[in-house]
Parts: sequence; structure tokens; C-alpha cells
Amino acid sequence: MPRLVYASRFEVQTKAGMKEVLSGYRDWIVGHYRDWRSMPEFNFDPGSPEPVMALPKGHDLSSSLFQDGDERAVRIRWVLPHDQDTGLRWLNEIRIGQFGDRCGVEHLISIESVEYSVSPARLAFGSPRVVRDICSRSPAFVGDMQIQAEPYTLRRESLQDFLILLNSELRKLPIVLLSPYARGDVNQIDAQKLARNLAGVAVVVWIDDPELTWDFVDEVGRELSCFNGAARIYWPGFSKESSPRSHRLFLGSWIDQVGSNFASRAIEQPIFAVTAFRYIPDPRIADLIRRVEAAERQRLFSEKRETGENFWADYERDLKRLDLAEQKIEQLEAENANLKANQQVFFSLEDGPGDKLDSGGDDIVSFRSVAEATQAAAQDFDNLEILPSALSSAENFPFQRPDDIYRALNDLSEIVEDWERNRREKGSGGDLLQHLRNRGWGKRSSMHISDTTKGKYKANYEFEYLGKKELFEPHITIGAGDTNSCASIHFLFDSVRKKMAIGHVGRHLPNTKT
Repeated sequence: MPRLVYASRFEVQTKAGMKEVLSGYRDWIVGHYRDWRSMPEFNFDPGSPEPVMALPKGHDLSSSLFQDGDERAVRIRWVLPHDQDTGLRWLNEIRIGQFGDRCGVEHLISIESVEYSVSPARLAFGSPRVVRDICSRSPAFVGDMQIQAEPYTLRRESLQDFLILLNSELRKLPIVLLSPYARGDVNQIDAQKLARNLAGVAVVVWIDDPELTWDFVDEVGRELSCFNGAARIYWPGFSKESSPRSHRLFLGSWIDQVGSNFASRAIEQPIFAVTAFRYIPDPRIADLIRRVEAAERQRLFSEKRETGENFWADYERDLKRLDLAEQKIEQLEAENANLKANQQVFFSLEDGPGDKLDSGGDDIVSFRSVAEATQAAAQDFDNLEILPSALSSAENFPFQRPDDIYRALNDLSEIVEDWERNRREKGSGGDLLQHLRNRGWGKRSSMHISDTTKGKYKANYEFEYLGKKELFEPHITIGAGDTNSCASIHFLFDSVRKKMAIGHVGRHLPNTKT
């Protein structure tokens, strides 16, 4: 049975209405097959009854149009295999409805096992790119609350408005607050990336002034506050009388120990889990689809009754189907009650990470070695071309945080998408170093090696790409010290092929300081 792992429901206010949202989903799906599945002729129109062209094995794509008077909805169902684990597949169900000047959007993602294999699934995901794009292009709302795929900056003049929102009974989404360190440094967690991953399901707010955190403490109390590099999830229903344990706190010292990527995933996981658990469909879209389907059934029923063609045989068969459907509903209701009971136990036992290194929830992605993380990235990220030299350097490399390698490679893959989106929308992809800074790699990345290093150790930085030796100067450094705690990734961006070529994943390459 499919397991719901992501659910987003919001409204878009746009003059183009449903047409603009459908265009975004069309580009997302068509881009997948044209760019990543080598199907340059692929096309798909979600508002058209035309059949979809032949898809690769394990893929399925369909759309249905529902219209009643001025109300209109489209349902898209897209199934595709999990690239890393062929025994799993992703199921996307998207429902889009136009109601007055607002366009309702629902995006559900489930994962389903298609073969019996008792092994854990490695899932690393955030809000789909199409949701991020829609929330960035047009005003998007959950109820009266406007959302975006960018973090909000909390400043002194907006503190009272923020407190009203934080305490509002009408608030439907969690707020993730990131505080600066007392010394003035920004929070270790990349607010931009966190906001993109949580687009449509949470709001990310960050404070840039450490003095402002003390004003916030005065307003909500020390036990419910967030300061000195910490992060906190404020769930809907927050008040000054709330239990501190109900709104998870991630201390700055813990974030420093585990790293920003691990901490980000620890924040995202419970939000995705709760969103999927608490999701209910938009009643307007559900009612429209139900009315249109009921009318179509009635039309077919009337036609068969008038002609007499197989009428009673069909009637008897439909009664049997109804009996089976009612039995299935009873089973599902019982299963749902059991899941809710188990979930309630889970949430009652949930605790924040405190300042312990091994707290904060298990990370979804976990690799035993750098080689395993690099190989998984090669399979998972279509924007990367991980060269044999990188796979070789990753082999037997003793770095103790292979998950950080995987997430750094994930960031490089997503930077390709960011660059291409900027190129389409602004005419220029932008500066690669700025893209790295936007994802929190500013102090740990460089586009060059020094002239003295190049003169003495150039051969160590050259790797074969597309049949010839290339100098891989751009790099990311993770950690510091010996090979157990320090790693380097050297890469080249190929803007023509829209690929990030990875030449080296492993120990820090020699320079004039080593």
C-alpha cells in the first residue's frame, strides 16, 4: 500500500489563474523526460484529452479534466520508479481547481514498494521544484497567510506583527525560526535552502540582529524562545502557555556538532511527517470532482437503461462492486484509526534534541562510507556527472561524515537547476560562486587554486572530462584537519550540457600549505 510522504495544499492568486499553474506542471514533467530521460520529442498537455506518448517501463502519466459551469479542475497522476531503488516507485497526485480569483493546488507524493525486499529506503527529498517555482512566481496562500519559497527576515519594526502571527489561532503552517549567534554570526543552517525544501508546508523566518533575539525572549519567555544560533519549530496552536517540549528546539551547540545539513534534515523530517498525517483534501476540488464523476455515471446509467443493453447485468455487477467498496472502506477506517493511535504515541514521546550529539531524530540518509555516498549521488542526481577519478578518490577514503558528502553533491546538482532557472527567467544563469554562497558554502568554497599551488601541483588537479584533461579548480571543503574530518570536492560546471562534472571526492589535494 502506498505511503503518503509529502502533502502540500495552497492557493495561488494570479491573473492567469489555472493556466499558469498548469503551465508550471507541464514544464516540470516535460523537462524531466526531455532533459533526464533522453526523450527530446516528449510533450504533455495536462488540460488536453490527447493520450500521452509511450513512456519508459515503470512510468505512467495521465490527466483528467472536470468542469461544472464556471468551476474547473484538473487531476494529474504521475508514477515513476525510484532511481536508486528499483523496488520502489513514486506516485504523484496533483489536483488543481479554479474558484473565483484563486487557484487551489494540491500536491501529494506517496512511495510504494513494488517488490518484497526487507531493506530500508534511502529517501532524501524536499518540496518538488514545481511547488517552489509556483510559490516564487505568484502570491500563494494557506488560508489568509501568504507563503513563499524564500525565508522572511525578522526585523525590529516587524516584531509585533510576527508575534501576532505566531500566536494566531488561524495559523495553519509551522514556523521555523533561525536565530543568530550572540556574537553576531548568522545561523549555521542555510535559510534559503531550508525555505525552498519546505515550500508550501512551512514558513522559515530568520533573525539577523542578535539584539532582537532578547526582545523576542522578553515577549515569549526564555523557555519558548530561540537564541544563540538555535532553531525552533513553532507548530500551529502556539501560545505563551505552551509546553516547551511541544515546539522543538535545536540548540546552536547541537547544530555546530552535527553540521548544518544534518540539522536541516532533522527539522524537515517531522514537518513532512506531520503534514502528510494531517492532510485533508480541498473540499471544493473534491466536491467538484465528485459531482462531475457522479453526473457521468448517471449519464451512462441512463443510456444503458434506455437501450436495455446489458442493463441488469451491469446493475448487478455494480451492486457487487459497491459491497466490496464498503468492505474496503471499513478496512481502511480501521487501519487509519490504528495509524492515528500509533502516531499519537509517537508525538507524545517526541522530544527536542537538547545538546546531545545523537539526538534530534534519525537522518533519512545514512551511508557507511564516502564511496557509497558518492555512488548513490551518481545514481540519484541527474545534473551530476561523477567521473571515474571521483569514484576512485572516494574509494577507501576514511572521512567520518559521508552523509555530508552526499548532501554537498546534492547542492551542486540543485545549483545546476538554479542556474538554468535564472537563465530562463533573467537571461543569465548568474555567478556560480554566488549560487554556492546562497546554499551556505560561501566560506567553504572557492573557484580557484593559488598560482603557486597551480605551478607546483597542477597535475593533481587535472582530471579527464569528455576525452581530455581539464583543470578542476572550483572546490568545496568540508571540515578541517586530517582525512577523518576533512574532505574536498573538485568540480567543473558545463553550462552547455547543464552538468556539474565531479572530478575528485576525497582527501584535500596538495597545496603549498600542506
